[in-house]
Amino acid sequence: PDLIMCLKITGPIVGRLCEKCEGKCPICDSYVKPIQIVTICSDCSYGTHRERCIICGELGVSDAYYCRECIKLEKDVLIHFKERWLPKNH
Repeated sequence: PDLIMCLKITGPIVGRLCEKCEGKCPICDSYVKPIQIVTICSDCSYGTHRERCIICGELGVSDAYYCRECIKLEKDVLIHFKERWLPKNH
């Protein structure tokens, strides 16, 4: 699945990552120096999406974090991802 930009204001919901994506920065795919927790908007966390990985759509097992470099470059402010994941019945 491809990540697409949501461009909505983030809410209090914490983004989740699955076992495969755990520890990865959702912006640059780095595993180095995770610092700031990822928050997502209420539309991106609606229903069953709340517990899904924000990168691949699998079941989330841990919180997502932005890495130090993305925070330093303010990419966390400019980019908010929404997963392109659809249930199998659509």
